[in-house]
Amino acid sequence: MTDIARERRRRWVERKLADLPRLTAAQRRFLSVPLSERDWHVLIDRAGDNEGRASGFAIGRTGVYALVFTDIVPSRAHLVRVRKHAEEAFAGMLFGREQFVPHMLDIMLLMTSAVVTEAHDQFIAVDESTIRTTLITGETKLSQRRARDIALSVSDRLTWYQRISTESAPTAEPASSDGLFGESTLTEDARSNGLARPFREWMTFLDPDQLALVHTNFSGPARFSGPAGTGKSVVALHKMAHFAKRNPGRILFTSFVRTLPNYHRQSFAHLAPHALDRTEFIGLHAWTTEFLRRRHVHYYLDERLQEDAFARAWKRAREVLSKIDGTDYQYWKDELNRVIKGRGLATRDAYRTIRRAGREGIQLHGGRRDYVWEHLYRPYQARMEERGIDDFNDIIRKAIDELRARPLDATEDFAMVVVDEVQDFTLLELQLVHHIAGGGSDANLLLVGDGQQQVYAGGWRISDAGIPLAGRGRKLRTNYRNREAVLRYTKRIEAADTVDDLDGQQGFVLRDSAAVLSGGSVTERFVSRSEIDMALVRAIKDSGLPSADIAIIVNTRKDASRYQEVVERAGFPVIPLEKYDGTQLDSVKVGTVHRAKGMDFAAVFYITEKPPAAIGELTGGARDRAEVLARQTLVAVSRPRDYLWVALLTD
Repeated sequence: MTDIARERRRRWVERKLADLPRLTAAQRRFLSVPLSERDWHVLIDRAGDNEGRASGFAIGRTGVYALVFTDIVPSRAHLVRVRKHAEEAFAGMLFGREQFVPHMLDIMLLMTSAVVTEAHDQFIAVDESTIRTTLITGETKLSQRRARDIALSVSDRLTWYQRISTESAPTAEPASSDGLFGESTLTEDARSNGLARPFREWMTFLDPDQLALVHTNFSGPARFSGPAGTGKSVVALHKMAHFAKRNPGRILFTSFVRTLPNYHRQSFAHLAPHALDRTEFIGLHAWTTEFLRRRHVHYYLDERLQEDAFARAWKRAREVLSKIDGTDYQYWKDELNRVIKGRGLATRDAYRTIRRAGREGIQLHGGRRDYVWEHLYRPYQARMEERGIDDFNDIIRKAIDELRARPLDATEDFAMVVVDEVQDFTLLELQLVHHIAGGGSDANLLLVGDGQQQVYAGGWRISDAGIPLAGRGRKLRTNYRNREAVLRYTKRIEAADTVDDLDGQQGFVLRDSAAVLSGGSVTERFVSRSEIDMALVRAIKDSGLPSADIAIIVNTRKDASRYQEVVERAGFPVIPLEKYDGTQLDSVKVGTVHRAKGMDFAAVFYITEKPPAAIGELTGGARDRAEVLARQTLVAVSRPRDYLWVALLTD
């Protein structure tokens, strides 16, 4: 902007603010900051009597701000009233089929001196020296058009506020490029325009049905279930942000998938950046070991010695158990870890009567279960105790016992606990998170999961853990992640036509969900094992997609290591999924289905075994294995938004 243009803009700002005589000189200087920039809208209370409501609003590319002129930090009660009034003003704004998220607005205190010594994660404090950096140079959240639409809508509602728009200001600058407000909404055209932007920003908009779940006040433990792509995790993160902007206290986000919490931390940083310091994103096993260390509870984890203990027990039981068709070493290891110990079974009689959900293709009558208990479980447990070793089930049990004896104190407790991918928890782990949340019927615990995506052995109902839902379960049904072609392919996967909602009632399966996004591209190929390396590299190059958009998903860690080397030799930058935290990087992501759970990508290349012709015609262990493979495939092929390439391996 030239000096002449800058002077013209300054005079224009002075004239506009002169129409508001109640403003002080300092307040005019504050407001001149957004009014000196392009594509900003400012609403100012004409009356000046704004007790319990914002003095004004600023709406521009970095978001929506409720402005409060003050020399001191108001009380928490006053800030709650201001937020309530502001969010009511912006509630229910529909753009196409989607809705602006009111809790995404920030309260900004405009102070003579913004030296705030107390915690202030529920507002932003600025003075004349910091307002420009805070307001103008932040992350782009609103497009020019969306900022205008929101400003016009709210000014129609708040008629006692005067709106000043810089769109009519003298300037020679070009209009800003279209932006993306992650949690507002997009029309179909804006969705298409947004595809060129980082995927992590694109996926955070909310539909009115989703926003209703965010605003629902539960009086105890609650559950969100629904097929892949329905936005369960996104809604949960928004619910955390909504809670954090209204309430004090720490928040915990945890999962069985150890890499997932850090991945979702990046999304939460966009929703409630000022609450990050009191929000912990951590895998459940990591949280548990830290907790036991803090409480000085002894444990000794050694995976090598644990593996040796099981191998010795297996050597004694192998002659009998290996003859049960459809089972192998890993099958019996899962039986011990996830069915017997994972459910906290203390006696042989308890094991004899338990329902082995998801493993009933292989029938274990009473005599067989007795043998497993006496010749596999007990020798394993004796060896572990002899060496003083704990497995993860043992440390989960120790944490439960410690919390029963001494619940979390005021410095440790959490005001809200969110658990993602809960369907892959063991029953003991489910009991543990309930205790972390307080353990009562009024615990602020949100469980998020989908039984159709369970890829680990074992099964339970939420009520088995003593967690009362009492009507606080909600099902999400609309697919917001996958384009139509991708969702259509995903629906073909035979991964159970019926699914539990995690508490014994019928759930909602992916093949019954509807797509929101049109288009998409899917390629399925039968590829021989001798040609897969070359075929994968060629497919990536032919796709023309940037490395940042691509994830390669496989079923085993051995395959993940192999294909990482293949892609690196072809000259592509690579990052293992174990190290991926959602940050936009110019690298191909490579990892297993288990590490990809809960994540989203623009494009996925999935390499897997050729599936059996029909799961329904299989019996015994073959059926169990086919069902696990189908659920793994469902998880993998439901990760991409736009592009899916599937290689079915043949001999």
